[in-house]
Amino acid sequence: MRADLRCAEARIEISARLDGEADDASAGLLDAHLAVCAACRRHEDELATTRRALRLQPVGAVPDLADSIMERIDKERGRRSRRTEWASRWRIAGIAAAVATLLLIASLPEIERPTGVARAGEIAGEVRLAARSLEGYAARFEITERGWHEDVGVRHFSATMSFDAPERLALKVRDLTTYPGPRRWPQNDVDVIANARRYWIKEPSFCPPSALPGCVASPAQEQRSIVHRGPFDGTSALPTDIVVPLETLASTGSFAVLGTEGVAGRSAYHIALPYRRAVPLIDSLRAGGSWRSFHPLDRVDIWIDRGTWFPLRYSVAAGSSQDRRAWARNEAWHDDAAGEVLYEVEAVHFAERESFGSGLFDAPRRGIVRSGGFSASAFPASTSGVPATTAGLEPYRAGATGDGRRVLAYADGMTWLKVVTERHRPSRPSASPPGTAEEIAIESGNFVYYQPATEMLKRRIDIYGRSSHIHLESNLSRRRLLAVAASIGARGRRAGRVERSGGYSVRRVDAGRSFWFAARAEYLPPSYGQSSALLSRSNAPGRTLTAYYGAPEAEYEGFGVRITQSSAIGTLAPSAEDGLRSFELDGVTHRWSTERGELEWIERVPRAGGAERSVYRAVAVPSFDLTTALRIAEGLR
Repeated sequence: MRADLRCAEARIEISARLDGEADDASAGLLDAHLAVCAACRRHEDELATTRRALRLQPVGAVPDLADSIMERIDKERGRRSRRTEWASRWRIAGIAAAVATLLLIASLPEIERPTGVARAGEIAGEVRLAARSLEGYAARFEITERGWHEDVGVRHFSATMSFDAPERLALKVRDLTTYPGPRRWPQNDVDVIANARRYWIKEPSFCPPSALPGCVASPAQEQRSIVHRGPFDGTSALPTDIVVPLETLASTGSFAVLGTEGVAGRSAYHIALPYRRAVPLIDSLRAGGSWRSFHPLDRVDIWIDRGTWFPLRYSVAAGSSQDRRAWARNEAWHDDAAGEVLYEVEAVHFAERESFGSGLFDAPRRGIVRSGGFSASAFPASTSGVPATTAGLEPYRAGATGDGRRVLAYADGMTWLKVVTERHRPSRPSASPPGTAEEIAIESGNFVYYQPATEMLKRRIDIYGRSSHIHLESNLSRRRLLAVAASIGARGRRAGRVERSGGYSVRRVDAGRSFWFAARAEYLPPSYGQSSALLSRSNAPGRTLTAYYGAPEAEYEGFGVRITQSSAIGTLAPSAEDGLRSFELDGVTHRWSTERGELEWIERVPRAGGAERSVYRAVAVPSFDLTTALRIAEGLR
């Protein structure tokens, strides 16, 4: 591997150092580079000065906006000429949600408010360190679930988990519920065993809860196996956030630290965040079987051990928004009262382990067997396509897939990195990045395409070179993964700007480009930024701009916010979709889909010369609710 850094790599490392994220291996390379590069030394000085200035800006007290918000609510109640009473209630609900947020902040002890945000960053850093140092873990849990079926009030489970970093895991979930007429209900027993080369799961055959107890699946249980499993295979991802909640806490960007409490005789931080940000932890013990779902904005409380950073207890409680009730009806969940605890997990025993019993991680080959097509080999002697810096991770596994792609994997504890290289002829066009991928120039003329983590996959970067396609995937932070990508030395081409097929074309456009029919989003959820924008057109008149916005580290619903604006669509098409509601807002008919989490409307927009044209607008927010969609929509007017 190379023993020096390019300027592009060095500047990423400088930013990481100033954020306290540098590791010892990278620090030595950075110091050596700074010793001979005056331009990067100036960059470091300027960046450090800017950040010191930002940190020294005075932060005033949270303003008391309750009175002014209540005045707006009163005005909304009196305004009936421009909207219906029903639509007003939705606007008031959004303002009331803001009031509730302010009241929640104000209810925290005065001494906790200024320290809570800083402590959240410290906790995320400690979780990342714990994930690297962990070797083995064993625990037993008790699980309580409410609302799975109207005839089954509460379900109880026990679970045992053993984990040997980085890829050996054994999970056993046993259903202890007393069902009405037990033979009519499937036992929700689940087994998962995984090692580096094989994965196996046994779970009950699927029947939707709403179809029970009448639904009879045959056979009663299903088994699936993956052999020749590649390193950190996304189709058989391991639910490791139950060990150390790396993705849940280190990828959220922010969470509320509510204080320190005692749990099972240990000191724990009490943390709160929405379910949409806690999916990896909540689903850790739900890797198979039948479970209830949760609304993206349901509240999650986590009590995390201050010494080991293991989650000692966590719960999910029903949210209180009006939109959640409609969501619950659409999903056929019953009696989810606001604030009711729907899911609880508590560790009744846990310990770090260095060794495990023989055969614990031997995954059977049973049921439906699929091959991952991976063949192991030694790490290559060549440095071509090999990262010069791996953020301190050590070589772990190497090999090739059945279609000839080279795979290199690195790991340290639970933290891992995978680099997959596919070679092709220079004359063959490179594959295209996904439309939602963010285009990043890591240096002049060198482009990579980044995607945040999803429920199945971790953070990814694609480099489309002249004769190769390099794909990186890792649970490293975005910043660290970009540094790794910059150190590979491959020069990434900018993806083709236009794709055409059957009279239909799609063009990737720059974020700053404007179109007469497209308004700019003045509001986005905190930490959200634009990932990509696509301009499409067909043989019909008009064009469509689709813009994607996301959080930098993770989006467990696939994408965060999608805004579609089109001069080619003049009416809202009829739909028989369940959970569809229409309402008037400022004299314009809006339509909200609970199932898709999308708000649509047709707006009259003036063109040059004074003529007006109908423009279709849609805001999709699958990880949020109608209140969020309305706030984004209001910023488009």
